[in-house]
Amino acid sequence: MKTIGILPLLILLLVGCAQSGGKTNRQYQDTDSQSEPEDSPAMLNVKMGVAYFERNDYEIALEKFKRALAHNPKLAIAHSAIATVYSTMNADVDAARHYKLSVKHAPNDPVILNNYGTFLCQTGHYLEAVEYYKKTLANPFYRTPETVHENAGVCLMKADEHKQAEKHFRQALARNPRMTVSLYNMVIIAAGNGDTMKARAFIQRLEGLTTLDEKVLKVAYEVEKKMGNDKAADSYLAQLRKLNKS
Repeated sequence: MKTIGILPLLILLLVGCAQSGGKTNRQYQDTDSQSEPEDSPAMLNVKMGVAYFERNDYEIALEKFKRALAHNPKLAIAHSAIATVYSTMNADVDAARHYKLSVKHAPNDPVILNNYGTFLCQTGHYLEAVEYYKKTLANPFYRTPETVHENAGVCLMKADEHKQAEKHFRQALARNPRMTVSLYNMVIIAAGNGDTMKARAFIQRLEGLTTLDEKVLKVAYEVEKKMGNDKAADSYLAQLRKLNKS
């Protein structure tokens, strides 16, 4: 199954902060995370931390984020940023502590909520993660709701909640028909429901965007066999054999 990888959303943290700086619905604006000036010592350290993180220099990135928090202990984006670094370093206890603090100080910031949701999904707390994704989606200012729907769908697939997952994948594809993870999982769901026509349609869409992996090739072979299309089935079988030889 396609899963959510580590998402270094530090740049998005800064973008989200900048986006929320104007006049927006106060229900979706948090004063603790949004009132920090861009040129303040705290924010400058956050930006430097992002730069070091992107160079895979995690130790210095941690130092910069810690300095940012020393200047402003309630700076949510600094907590979320340092949590992302800890998560990348597999220090999940420290990551969880800072993610919780980020949400505490910015309970309505969609980037903060999305980051915590992704961490929860990565660490096996699937249904709790979905709740944070829903909170993210409730914010009308979040620019890429399709990615949140897709992430929620992946979490629900892991929790064996396929019907609920399908709803999120369909929402993602309604906004962006080229989302391969959503298409991939829709193939699995349709095939699992015995709906060969839908499975075939999603396979064809996915095939037009990316190379099919072993799991989908097997599904594609079985779908075409059931539909009596031996030529197409043989084609998928040939691709599968070639993949297994490589």
